[in-house]
Amino acid sequence: MRTALRWGRSAYETDDDLALEEAAARRLGLRWRTHPESPEPPDLAGVDILVVTSRVRVDARALEGFSGSLVLTTTSGWDHIDVAAAVAKGVVVARSPRARRDAVVEQAIYGLSSLLRRQPALDEAARDGRWARADLPLLDPMTLRDAEILVVGLGVIGRRTAEVLQAMGARVLGVDPAGVPEGVEAVSLEGGLRRAAGVTLHCALVPTTRGLMSAERIASMRREAVLVNTARGRLVDVDAAVDAVSAGRLRGLMLDVFPEEPWPRLQEIAGIPGVMVTPHSAGFTRGLGRRVAEEVDRALTAWATGQPIPHRVTAPG
Repeated sequence: MRTALRWGRSAYETDDDLALEEAAARRLGLRWRTHPESPEPPDLAGVDILVVTSRVRVDARALEGFSGSLVLTTTSGWDHIDVAAAVAKGVVVARSPRARRDAVVEQAIYGLSSLLRRQPALDEAARDGRWARADLPLLDPMTLRDAEILVVGLGVIGRRTAEVLQAMGARVLGVDPAGVPEGVEAVSLEGGLRRAAGVTLHCALVPTTRGLMSAERIASMRREAVLVNTARGRLVDVDAAVDAVSAGRLRGLMLDVFPEEPWPRLQEIAGIPGVMVTPHSAGFTRGLGRRVAEEVDRALTAWATGQPIPHRVTAPG
């Protein structure tokens, strides 16, 4: 009998959620095994499908004993998986972006809109007991309508972000090596950064995107633009971005992810006007565990029936 192994469990996943995954596996004639989160990989002998969370590392050593054909992560990102090592073994790597897609899109739009409209400054004034209506001309609040917004990465989440922005009347610029959807203006990263009033990151963390938003690129952004990162922390030079906001070169910054989590200087940067911080929470909403189980079900079903695996990671980047 073919076997699927679930390695690790996220805090948001209930017993009922995991029971849905097991039921899906058994419906497809698969033996279902579980292994707790651990730094040491489980025994993968005889395992055909490996399902993992982002808290375990699937590196070349872990893959040594794996003779199966699919590694599925329950997350949108896949930087915890050595895709190159998997590809070398003929193993397909796939991810689960739809489970968190809409929640992340909402967070990104919220960040862009809040920062462009100077909500942090207005909130701070209110907390100080000051009615800041007279400050509005100086604050110069902007709406998304007619603003040029750069979406970096137009996969499952970035594409939906672009669709929502377009529905709100924004002019969407896009950067993605695979191309951009209809209605999005394809630009270079450098060209987009010089034009955009807002930048939102939705690309994966791969060798070519690590440090993507460097100090030099942040400095090239339009003065008083805003930057939102709900993707991966190591895409952004956090110190350079925070410094740009502090110096008035950027209107605002929203960070949901950080190079190190928890971020050691969290309280320091959270107190800076124009900086919004959330604890890697953009994708977390009620019912997330069930949505993940549904994604696992879709992937297992595709594998068992010989259909293309959804959201396959085709290259290590």
